[in-house]
Amino acid sequence: MRLGQNELAEQFNASRVPVREALKLLSSEGIIEHDPNRGFFVTRLSSDEAQQLFTLRNLIEDELLKTVDWPDEKKLKELERRADELEELLNTGDRARWWHRHREFHQMIFELSPRKTMVREAMRLWALTDRYRALLPLPRGASEERKVLRKHEFLEALRKKDTKKLIEVRRLRRAAFEQLLLETLEARGL
Repeated sequence: MRLGQNELAEQFNASRVPVREALKLLSSEGIIEHDPNRGFFVTRLSSDEAQQLFTLRNLIEDELLKTVDWPDEKKLKELERRADELEELLNTGDRARWWHRHREFHQMIFELSPRKTMVREAMRLWALTDRYRALLPLPRGASEERKVLRKHEFLEALRKKDTKKLIEVRRLRRAAFEQLLLETLEARGL
């Protein structure tokens, strides 16, 4: 899909200069593509790209989890409150708020690591994989997919200060999510 600068400027009641700068920024992040002769386009989804992005996320996120400073009780209670909120958002089917809060929950865990450059890179990779996650529905009722989204096992591992369990929980959830995503992409011929 082509992204016309004039059309976007009109749609957002902005001048072309900030629209062009925004498009350049999105292009530098790999979210859209820029062909100097044809313009800006939404980047096509592909199984290969998804696998590469998730491989990078796995490497960085495991390293972050290996280096977390264990949270105090106040931080654990805040994470638990957020995990409960995520469950409630799933129950109500509030997809937009769930995705936003889901990202915040994981960012809070990653920020327990002193490796802030890696935290920033992990969150950049999350942004690049958002468009893939958007393909999947959020399960509202009890199901295997719903179990993958529960966050309370993360909290249990953090409470027990169990690095191995923390990484294992993330890996199992990510593997199940990736499998579902790759099946969806394959079904769509991507």
